[in-house]
Amino acid sequence: MTGWRILCGSLVLTAVATVSAAGLATLGGRLDPRGAWIALALGALAGAVTAQRAYAPRQKITQADTLLFTVFALASFRAFVWVIYEQGNELKVLSPHNLGDTALHLNLIVRWANGGAFWPDNPFLAGAAFAYHPGMDLWNAVLRTAGLPVYEGLRWTGLLGAAAAAAALWRWGRGFALAAFLFAGGLGAWALVQNGTMDIMQSETQWKNLFLTMLVTQRGILFSLPAGLVLMTVWRTQLSGTDGPRLPLMAQVALYAAMPFFNAPAFLFLSVLLAACFATAWSRGLQRPFLVVGLISVIPATWLARMVTAGFTAGSAFRFDPGWMQEDGGLWFWLWNFGIFLPLVAVLGIVLFRRGGADRTGRVFYGVAAGTLLFSFAFLLAPWPWDNTKLMIWGYLALAPLLWGKLLAPRPVWLQAAACLLLFTSGALALITGLDARHGYKLADRTELAGLQVMLRSMPVNARLACAPQFDHPAMLLGQPVVMGHDGHLFGQGLDYGPVQRELDTLMNGAPAWRDAARRLQVQYLLWGEREKKRWPQSPQPWKECATLVATSGGTNLYLLTPCLIGE
Repeated sequence: MTGWRILCGSLVLTAVATVSAAGLATLGGRLDPRGAWIALALGALAGAVTAQRAYAPRQKITQADTLLFTVFALASFRAFVWVIYEQGNELKVLSPHNLGDTALHLNLIVRWANGGAFWPDNPFLAGAAFAYHPGMDLWNAVLRTAGLPVYEGLRWTGLLGAAAAAAALWRWGRGFALAAFLFAGGLGAWALVQNGTMDIMQSETQWKNLFLTMLVTQRGILFSLPAGLVLMTVWRTQLSGTDGPRLPLMAQVALYAAMPFFNAPAFLFLSVLLAACFATAWSRGLQRPFLVVGLISVIPATWLARMVTAGFTAGSAFRFDPGWMQEDGGLWFWLWNFGIFLPLVAVLGIVLFRRGGADRTGRVFYGVAAGTLLFSFAFLLAPWPWDNTKLMIWGYLALAPLLWGKLLAPRPVWLQAAACLLLFTSGALALITGLDARHGYKLADRTELAGLQVMLRSMPVNARLACAPQFDHPAMLLGQPVVMGHDGHLFGQGLDYGPVQRELDTLMNGAPAWRDAARRLQVQYLLWGEREKKRWPQSPQPWKECATLVATSGGTNLYLLTPCLIGE
């Protein structure tokens, strides 16, 4: 069986299993072992059929490709084997970019694997709708329900997702696409010359190394990146009418329709690309596959989009803000972040459109990709401007094969080498620095985590807990919904957490109206430990006089507040 068939079959398996699990969990109100196994069986069947029917002509892997695959494999091994790991009494993560979001993912995975409500109220903010695309977290919850430990599931999902990304990148744009993803960057390498060191967080740049900041940290990318690239590769073949990789229409539907559940920006980009391909193919009589994929995907994609936007009620952060994160950087901002990439894109456009009808397919992909970048530079889709990178990555990668095939490949070898050095040196240094031995960031104390895990068995899986709003709070890591999570998460999701924060402060400070605050928050359990003492040091803890002490461990107490709220 060829690599293309294995790639496509694996992606369809993941898509069908995850969406099936979402459907069964919605019907049953939670994910249970029977539903998880049924979802995996359906996914395996769909994946096997896809693997039998997918097709791709054999293409030679060059020595340069082999070298890039090796670098990709080594980087993936380093990043994902240590994506979360134990060292002594500490639970750590390798990447500083992962430190803030790991608790969010673990919360969803553990909660759903433990039978938590599906689709849930927002587990990180009391009273708020849950607008999030948690496809990879549900996939890991399915694996956990089927018996794979959580941390092992994170490692294997990361390794296999990275392998799929590498294979899909190569099919899309050969070695140049692999290099473009691995070594994305502008002129940031000069920081090494100026300061004698390379900032692990790449704080001086906004267009950061994509491997470190997207594949390793944005879990939905583990599916959406290879799946999106597979669709782009197949659509390019269908639009051009040439001999190239192909995929059954229902497999295309499975990958495309599942995309909103994994990555909303990817679905947006692919939808525009699908429409552009359909419009261009119409005049040539090649529109049928694009029409079929679009029509069949409407219902499942709309259902998933409705789910991840809380019934289309999620607030929008869309706004006009030209310059992306330029601020006062002027032209230097673009040179520092993108180097010669944007000038090359401009030259590529001249080359493509000067030739008229010579490469209609190339013009379609160029138009959508360049338009995506221009849109991302002028409009913001999320409260945090950097989140536009989640859309920009698609325009960037869509241009990679065109940059090489139409602009650089016809040039002399010395010019190709010079262009690649200017494009990729900075990103290569960032990749090396981002995976070196300086890493390892504490996420939790294992003894504290184990103690609280025993304590939380005394409360229902869906009961909301009042505790300190920290990204690394053990309650978050163990899957318990909390009154308020980390404000960085909440801001990034566009949630107004101010009123809840004030009510939480009233409750935890033991202010005169603390009982009313507890009722408004609809919270029954309160945790009081070192984190809470540090955040609310002046609290008289009045609930100790009326609440039921449910469990205690290492100076941390878990209280049931219900007795305090009755009759007052």
